Amino acid sequence: MKTINEELDLSRNDKSVDVSADETHFHIQCDDIRLVSSLLRPLGEEAGQYDSSRFTFKISAAVQGSQAFSHLETQVIFRTADEAGEPRGFHLRFGLIARFSGDEGIDPEEMGKFARFYTLSILWPYAREYAADQLRRAGEDCLSLPIINPQLVTERLIEDDLVEVEMINA
Repeated sequence: MKTINEELDLSRNDKSVDVSADETHFHIQCDDIRLVSSLLRPLGEEAGQYDSSRFTFKISAAVQGSQAFSHLETQVIFRTADEAGEPRGFHLRFGLIARFSGDEGIDPEEMGKFARFYTLSILWPYAREYAADQLRRAGEDCLSLPIINPQLVTERLIEDDLVEVEMINA
C-alpha cells in the first residue's frame, strides 16, 4: 500500500520526466529578461487604414562566447471602434531582451542555434503579458497578442531564415 507522500511524489510516476540530472549537452540558462523599448500611442486618424488588429514580431540575437542576447521586437496595431462605430485604436511597439549564458566551453554556434530556436518560446509569454498590461492601462480590456504554437512558428522562422544571429568575436 502506497502512502500519501508516495502518491504525491511525481518522481515515482513512470510517466513523469526527471530533468534534475546532468544532461549530455551543455546547459544554457536564461539569466535576465528586460524591457528595452516601448512606444504606445493612439492610432488617431490612421485607425481607418486598418480593417482589423495586426500582430507582428521580429527576432534577432547576438552571441559573444558563451552568452547570447536575444531580442524580440513586437508590434501591435489594436483596432476597435468607438460607440459611434468610428475606427480607433492603439499602436504598441516594444522590445524585450533575454540574456542566456551557457556552460563554460560551449561553442558559440550552439548558443546561436539556441537563440534561433528558443527565443520565441521563452519571450512570447512575456510579450503577451506586457502588451495586455499596456492596453489595459490605456483603457482597453482585451487580449492583445494571440496564443501561438511556438513550435510551428519557430519552424517557419528557421525554414525562412528569419532570425538574424550576429556572432561577436571576443
